[in-house]
Amino acid sequence: MIPFKSPELSDREAAAKAVAASGYIGSDASFANIYLLRKKYGTQVALQDGFLFRYYNGQGSRRGYAFPLGEGDVSAALARIVDDARESGRPPEFCLVDEPRAQILREYFNANCVVETDGFSGKESAEPVLHFENNRGDSDYVYSAEALATLAGNQYRKKRNHVSRFNRTYGQFELQEITAENAGVALEIEKSWLKSVAGDSACEPTCECEEAARAECSEDELSRMAEYCAIVEALENFDALGMKGAVLYVEGKPVGMTMASEIAPGAWDIHFEKVIGEYADNGGYAVINKMFAERLVAAGANFINREEDIGLEGLRKAKLSYYPLTILDKTHVSCHPRDPQCHPRDLTCHPRDLTCHPERSAQREVEGSSPE
Repeated sequence: MIPFKSPELSDREAAAKAVAASGYIGSDASFANIYLLRKKYGTQVALQDGFLFRYYNGQGSRRGYAFPLGEGDVSAALARIVDDARESGRPPEFCLVDEPRAQILREYFNANCVVETDGFSGKESAEPVLHFENNRGDSDYVYSAEALATLAGNQYRKKRNHVSRFNRTYGQFELQEITAENAGVALEIEKSWLKSVAGDSACEPTCECEEAARAECSEDELSRMAEYCAIVEALENFDALGMKGAVLYVEGKPVGMTMASEIAPGAWDIHFEKVIGEYADNGGYAVINKMFAERLVAAGANFINREEDIGLEGLRKAKLSYYPLTILDKTHVSCHPRDPQCHPRDLTCHPRDLTCHPERSAQREVEGSSPE
């Protein structure tokens, strides 16, 4: 079996190396995301033979194996996953799979699987072995870092107007890097943002995990609390996670913050971005987006992943307004519902050989027996 465990900070270097070798720049592959969201999704990881293996114990599209990322024999890595699924009793399903890797799954299962259409014959099914379900809310928005930093061209005219409005409204503002000295300031901005969104009736921000402490919170509040806890951990482990961030000050007052980490060389993931009060209304998000993108470009960024829209129409509209280079769709992949016994072909025996599958032999004896 794959030796899965909860991700630890010490896994970052090996995980980042495997992700870089794979060429994948999805936000789910950012080690900071893997670590910070480990409790929310019950994420487990393993690093073997140059591959990063992940399993998500979440719900819906956040449940299943992630595609193995690394450099080497992908078929061997997939075979290891299928063996692990069989031995652990988990269903052979994959989550957060982009289209190029979905195609690899198609080819692998078509070449290595038998679909048992009648339970005993082992004949090949004419139907697809795998079932693919796309959730648009899981798709990442990936942008040109240079485009976000310059906002050049007619398509960004409205964004430049937002920046100009901020310039006209506020005489003095600056962006300062997040350091140990101002990490607490970034957290206070998050607390102010939470209060502005949820009002005075919101649950007090806390990272206590006891059920009793959260029993009265709504689902939206729980989601915001999970993000709050991730921000706390990101600030506490800022350097260990390879984070880069900044606080936006207007006339000396902190009004916004943002944090990111590098997924792979040249590709950065924006984890958090918050602007509070009137500063958000007067173009603050456009300003912090542009100014931070300038810093990421200076750090060598070519691409900026601003993650998914989680199915929220307003957020989707906002992300589309920045004209992504690509929308990285992700799919949940499972065995076809009508063929639940899909399994890799065992070349040492044939499904008809009941000595290799004693449980089927027992089943046949029961089905073939006459009632007394």
